[in-house]
Amino acid sequence: MSNLKIISVLAILAFSTIMPAMVFAAPQGDQTSAADWHYVNKDSWAQNYSPITSINTDNVGEMEVKWIFPIEGVNEAPAAMELIATNQGTTTPPVVANGNVFITTNWMRTYGIDGETGKMLWSHDYEIDVNATQDRLPIIVRDALNRHLHGFRYWEGGNSLLISGQACDFYGVDADTGEQSFWVQDLCLSVPGNLYDYKQGTSNQASIGTYEAGRQFIFILPGRMHSTVFEGDARHATLGIDMDTHATVWRVFSYPPHGVLSKDWALQECDTGFFRDIPCSTVAAQAPENLEWDWSRPNEAPDIYGGVTANWGQLVVDEDTGLMYTQTGNQGPYTYIGTTPGPRLYGSTLMAIDMDTGQRTWWSQPMPRDPYDYDCNWSGILADHPDLGKIYMKGCKEGLLHILDAATGAPIHLIDLIPEQVAWGQVSDLAERTHEEGGIRYHTMDPLSFYDMREMEAPDGSPYCGDPCHAYPYWYNGMFGTDMSYDPETGVLFHYSGSLQTIFTSPRPPYEPGDRFSQGGGRADNNNVSIVARNVASGEVLWHWFFEYNLQRSAMIVTPELLYVGFIDGFIRFFDTTSGEVLHELNVGSDIKVGMTTGQDSNGDQKIFAVLGVGGSLGAIGPTTPGTLISVGLSERASQAITVTQTSTSVSTSTIATTNTVSVTEEVGVSSTVTYAAIAVAVIAVIAAVVLTQRKS
Repeated sequence: MSNLKIISVLAILAFSTIMPAMVFAAPQGDQTSAADWHYVNKDSWAQNYSPITSINTDNVGEMEVKWIFPIEGVNEAPAAMELIATNQGTTTPPVVANGNVFITTNWMRTYGIDGETGKMLWSHDYEIDVNATQDRLPIIVRDALNRHLHGFRYWEGGNSLLISGQACDFYGVDADTGEQSFWVQDLCLSVPGNLYDYKQGTSNQASIGTYEAGRQFIFILPGRMHSTVFEGDARHATLGIDMDTHATVWRVFSYPPHGVLSKDWALQECDTGFFRDIPCSTVAAQAPENLEWDWSRPNEAPDIYGGVTANWGQLVVDEDTGLMYTQTGNQGPYTYIGTTPGPRLYGSTLMAIDMDTGQRTWWSQPMPRDPYDYDCNWSGILADHPDLGKIYMKGCKEGLLHILDAATGAPIHLIDLIPEQVAWGQVSDLAERTHEEGGIRYHTMDPLSFYDMREMEAPDGSPYCGDPCHAYPYWYNGMFGTDMSYDPETGVLFHYSGSLQTIFTSPRPPYEPGDRFSQGGGRADNNNVSIVARNVASGEVLWHWFFEYNLQRSAMIVTPELLYVGFIDGFIRFFDTTSGEVLHELNVGSDIKVGMTTGQDSNGDQKIFAVLGVGGSLGAIGPTTPGTLISVGLSERASQAITVTQTSTSVSTSTIATTNTVSVTEEVGVSSTVTYAAIAVAVIAVIAAVVLTQRKS
């Protein structure tokens, strides 16, 4: 027997014998192949839905850890990547294809792993010559925002993993061999209307879109401006790229050209857009001065501090219509916005792009001239609903859920989460009342208000907030926290509803590089979250489940019977999708902040794949440790195990009409959940050290 196999067996035995509650806890109660998970959010419509039912309500209590895969630290990175100073660990949801699982680290090493055994099949390193790259391109490789990779994906048409690089590039890695299959480079060279350096890094990388009918890759060139002062942000662009020649076919820009007087920038596509439920054409008719000279003062070029940042989520592609759906990152800067009048299009904007023509079909900007960083981060979801037709769903940071007509962008439902939170007792009514009403709710920027669009400098010091400004919610990851999930069979949407508050001030100019446009942060004493199941047709909440201890970051997996949720407290919880009842809790001993995925190994056995221990606070990914990938599946020995159970906790599951108390049973084997977690971390650390040593040798 090989050393690696021995270590794998020891890993399983260590978890099985030392941590009985983790492995045998008693029950509490596409667009791609069903067996696989090809995209960040499962399929090309980003639904996070798996039709696999091997794990179901009858056997969910019989789960165990099958194998662990320790991830190497950044000290193992090639010299060039060490020079870039990338972060530890992996923050990408694992990809599953053809019985194997794949992960990519923040320092750009990609692993191919046997889904059945956890054995490493191959690894691939991305490498560039930093100095030569910066000499050739308008790019600063070392100056990127909090380098953590949001995702990558498997491309079935090329049998390759598609991964964004660090230098206006992306590449393919052959899924069978780990060899580079192609490399598309220099995408920021000679971008029309761009005068400044791109600061790409991995923070903007979510996924590369593919449009098979049009033989195109879809790629984003983002800006970088947030709340740290620097002069000159690169021009945000969405690119269509020929799959065969790698030539750029079209560009759609989300920021006006640099150094050019652009009085009509916000008017050019006004007839296809919305500000929430207000048509842009209404604003153009009633208050055209609010839209003129967007991002600038009259008769001046766009401001030196303006910019539109990364598209953080998966690019959603509809092969039938040729439309691609996405949303840009924040409008920069925030929270001081005095130098950038106008609605600041197309930052913080949902949009559909026609990939055949390279034109924006529609757009919707929920918060024009947003001073709060309330962008619509993460992925949206495309669905073909039997009653509503084809719809696009997206939640934004301020807690507004958009259910839009996918063809036109016209709103079907705009649902505000804050009144629901108040009704449930999740937050006080201060969150629902504005500053003028004695509360702390954010101000909704009005595109018909000249003050809001042209004169206001910041929320603090305005009629809308005190100084400092106490505001709800805090922007951070926003109230939705991460990607949503959708069951196409029932028409039910699953999402988080998080509570987080901020206190900030907005320093006024003059500025020096490195100064801040905003100072302050979130309060850590009142963070909590609810899981919400919502009927999409009516907008009605079907059930909600409250978690009082922190926020959530890991996206949920929905199956025909179960909702799998990885929690920051180190548990995977399995919910009945219909009732919201917690059927099982599995203690894996360390935080789960990366989205879990599921798929079948080469034997056809369903596995759940989760990344543990990436660190960070407030439900965020702050990759400070390498972390570990684990595989969870059905136990072959659970039915023979002798167990003793006790009622240990009580969980409240609420619906609109009723509140039910569900008893949760947990197997007794060691002294406490804290002990389980501590032992888990210790076991992972010991085994990781041995496995990594074996891997090197």
